[in-house]
Amino acid sequence: MRVQTCFVLFVFLTGLSAGAQPASVQPSVETQPVVRGGTASQDVALWVNSGTPGQSLLLVADSVVGLVTFGLNGGEQQAVLSDGVAYGVDVRDGFNLPGGTEPLVVVANGTLQALTAYVVDPLTLQLRRVDTGNLTVSNFSPRTVTLYRSAVNGALYAFMSNAVGTMQQVELRPGTDGGVEGVPVRSFAVGGAIAGAVADDQQGFLFVVQQNTGIWRYDAEPGANDNRTSVATATAPLTAPLGGVSLYSLSNGTGYLLAASAGGDQIVVYDRRPPHATLGSFAVVQDGGIDAVDGPVTVEATSRALGPNFPAGLVAVHDAINDPMQNDKLVSWLGVANAFNPPLAGSQTGADGGTADGGTDGGGGGGGGGGGGGGNTFPPEPDSGCNCATASVPGTLLFVLGGLALLRRRRQD
Repeated sequence: MRVQTCFVLFVFLTGLSAGAQPASVQPSVETQPVVRGGTASQDVALWVNSGTPGQSLLLVADSVVGLVTFGLNGGEQQAVLSDGVAYGVDVRDGFNLPGGTEPLVVVANGTLQALTAYVVDPLTLQLRRVDTGNLTVSNFSPRTVTLYRSAVNGALYAFMSNAVGTMQQVELRPGTDGGVEGVPVRSFAVGGAIAGAVADDQQGFLFVVQQNTGIWRYDAEPGANDNRTSVATATAPLTAPLGGVSLYSLSNGTGYLLAASAGGDQIVVYDRRPPHATLGSFAVVQDGGIDAVDGPVTVEATSRALGPNFPAGLVAVHDAINDPMQNDKLVSWLGVANAFNPPLAGSQTGADGGTADGGTDGGGGGGGGGGGGGGNTFPPEPDSGCNCATASVPGTLLFVLGGLALLRRRRQD
């Protein structure tokens, strides 16, 4: 009987793991198609309007049109066409410019083969370019960009990669003429094309997605070596082709690493903290007039409260198959968190007691313009390592074990 019991338990657990399905979430908003015909969305970032969070902007890098911004209602706000096409975009608060500190938007510009930098007017919501033409590395054409604020020295860095997977780390400094300058400080090879990256300021990590291989974690400090740790490989639920990554950052290093699985039509959720256990995945399904997400190549998340529609932040997921062209679906984090069992943690207020956001994304993966913890939270289970988004393995396992024990007693009687 003991052998039979173990066999039945093995079969049950194997079937449960193999049959795990992504949780289903519904979008609140979708962005309108780019009216000028851009169809090649490469990257997404979120600029948070600290004065009026509901008037924040989704920044979309389009390799046909350029940098395009959208309001949280999905409507197009501005298209920056004169500076050339955009391959990547990221944003980070607190850069020193004349007149005070500003959130800095940095773009991997395919036309200029350089980085271009912008600030956003919080009243008009228009982008204004501020770099002075010095954000270049000799013989290097950036295809992605990811910003990182060092907790060690307070400096702001841009990680940019080229088509073959070489990563350059550049320190961004205020220019003598009031603009922005870049100083190369580090270079390393990832080993293949990079689909996306995100930097975790609080923990000093750089997460890099190597296309069709998996997710690596590097030390983000400029003096670090090239050693890396494997976070996830390109096996289910993270199905190739792989897309970008983003962070839903809460206080004290907690929160989630989100990865776009274009091959699986879903977003995979990992624990933000090492060893980055897989917590499950979710798919964005059809909701009324908004179609489902197919083949997402970017994901963008923030835990900062963005008005009544997104009180605990949001997730923006790219949709590769949309009529008439690609767009992004905006999902309330409350919808994502409550789709899991047990629910994921989340912030109702976006406040974290003064702790800076733990990271934003760039280079093919979205990235948030901030995040915070605190507020009301859902009970997390960050270390479970469970791949099941819609089933609680511990509870189900206890039920099965109880049934097997009762069956064994009856047969003995």
